[in-house]
Amino acid sequence: MATSLRGNLRDFGIGEVFQLIGQQGKTGILEVEGAAEKIRMGFLEGAVAWAAPVGPHEYAALGDMLVRVGLLTPERLVELEQQLQEGEGTLKRLLTQEGDFDGEEIEAIGELVTSETIFTLLRLNEGSFHFTAQRIPRDRASSKLLPAEQILMDGLRMVDEWRAMDDAVLCDATVFERAGRFEIYREMSAESSPEELVLAEKLFLLIDGRITVRRIIDLSRLGTFEGSRILSRLRGTGVIEPIDAEVLATTHQRRRPRESVPTRVGLRLAAAALPCAFLLLMAWLATVGTGSAADGLNSLDRDPQRQAEIAFETRRLRNLAEAYRFATGDWPRGPEELAAQGWLPPGALAATDEHPYYYVRRGDGVLVLAPEQ
Repeated sequence: MATSLRGNLRDFGIGEVFQLIGQQGKTGILEVEGAAEKIRMGFLEGAVAWAAPVGPHEYAALGDMLVRVGLLTPERLVELEQQLQEGEGTLKRLLTQEGDFDGEEIEAIGELVTSETIFTLLRLNEGSFHFTAQRIPRDRASSKLLPAEQILMDGLRMVDEWRAMDDAVLCDATVFERAGRFEIYREMSAESSPEELVLAEKLFLLIDGRITVRRIIDLSRLGTFEGSRILSRLRGTGVIEPIDAEVLATTHQRRRPRESVPTRVGLRLAAAALPCAFLLLMAWLATVGTGSAADGLNSLDRDPQRQAEIAFETRRLRNLAEAYRFATGDWPRGPEELAAQGWLPPGALAATDEHPYYYVRRGDGVLVLAPEQ
C-alpha cells in the first residue's frame, strides 16, 4: 500500500514537509495546492527530480517558460499544443522531434521551471499538500537531483533575503529606466565576482524604460530570486530608477505615433488598404476558371469573400495585440482594451452572426481565432 501524507500548510509548514521527505529518503509525488495554483514535485530518494505548476497537459509549464524567455513564439506553442490534441506523445518530445530545440536547451529551461517552482513553493504559507509514495521515472542524472534538505537550507536564506529586497523590484509591473552608467555600479561593487558583474550588466542592458520587471527577469533567464537580487543592487547604487506609473502612461502615449516597426500609423494604413486588396483578389478569382462567378460561389458552403475578410480581421487583431505589447510591455486584456486605448476603432471587429472573436491570454502571449460560423 502506497504511503500517503496529507496536511495543511498553516499547521505543517512546507519546510517540515521537505525535511520529512528528505530525511526518510522518500520517492513519490508531492502536490501542493494554494489559492492561485497547484504545484507538483517529483522526489527520488529524498531529492527533488523536477517541479512544475500543474497545467492542461504534461510539460505545459515548459512550453509557457519557453515563450516567456523568448525562445518560442506564442503562435508556435499553439501549433504544438494542437498537434498534441490530435495525436499521442508529449510537448517535450514534439519540441525535439520537430527540431525546435535540442535536448540540452530543453533541459536548461526545464531546470529553470523547477527552480522557479521551488522558490514559489517555499514562499507559500497557506494551502494543502498531499504526498504519495510511488515510483517515478529515473530520467535525470544523480548530479542534477536537488537534495530536499539542501533546498530547505538555501530556500530559507533566499526567502529571508527576498523580504529585504526593494519593494519596486518585487512588483512585477514596475518599469525601470537607466539613471546612470553601469561603470558606476562596477566601481561600487568591487567585492562582486566577474561572473556577478556580467549578469548585472546583462540585466542593466535589458532595462529600456518600457518593459516590466517580470519581462526583464524572464528574458535574462536568471530566475525570480537571482534577477530580483541583482535589480535590487542596481537600484541601490542609483544606476536604475522606477518610472512613475502616470509618467509611464504619458510616455507611451507620446511614443506610439512615432513607433517604427510596427508603427501605429502603418497598421491603420494597412487596415484601410488590405481589405480593398482582398476584395480585388476575390473578384478576380471569381471570374477565372471554367465556370461563372455565380457558379463558383454556389459550389461552396461559405462565401470565400467573407472568409477572406474574416481571415484578414483575425490577423489584424493579432498584429495590433503584438504592437500594443511592444509599446506597453504587456499584452492587452482583449479587443475592448485596444479600442479603449485608441488602437482599434469601436466596432471595427464586428462579430459574425453575433459570434465574437476568440481572444485569450496564453502563457506570455495571446491566441486569436476567427468567430465560429
